[in-house]
Amino acid sequence: MPGRNPDEHVVTFCRTDETMADATAAYLLGAIRHGGAGVAVVTPAHARQIDQRIAADGLDPVAARAAGGYVVVDARAAIGQVLPRGWPDPGTFWRTMSPLIQRAGNGGQRPVRVCGEMVSLLWQAGELAAAMEAEALWNELARQFRVGLLCTYVGTPGADPDPDDDLALLLSAHTRIAASP
Repeated sequence: MPGRNPDEHVVTFCRTDETMADATAAYLLGAIRHGGAGVAVVTPAHARQIDQRIAADGLDPVAARAAGGYVVVDARAAIGQVLPRGWPDPGTFWRTMSPLIQRAGNGGQRPVRVCGEMVSLLWQAGELAAAMEAEALWNELARQFRVGLLCTYVGTPGADPDPDDDLALLLSAHTRIAASP
């Protein structure tokens, strides 16, 4: 399962929106069920799918949100906040994401896993440089707060990317590539 280590940054490529929701729900539930917190930075459509999977697994997503153990953030809104001029602003990123992680982790009292598709949305929009800068910011946040990260991309990568290829660059920002669900 991705994200066993608190500062691990895993990437997975999902074939469909449904398998993305499955992978995200499983990842977040792994934290929530063991006293941690799960943060989903996803589109509203994916948030609904993830909520359905969490509920199907026996956890009430509304109650989990109310208890602070499950946080959902609209990925597109977050992009609008932390990329005010189309480029990640480190100060805005930290002012936006740090309090969110601190609240979810109850000030460091519980581990946090973040699953997001901000970078995937940038990648899909052809904004590779902005995506890579956002990955760097997430990596620093993960180190600072000992947060586990799972990046989910819908689609499949090319086989054996060339080292100079954009995909290889993206993959290098992660500590591990998880098997596609």
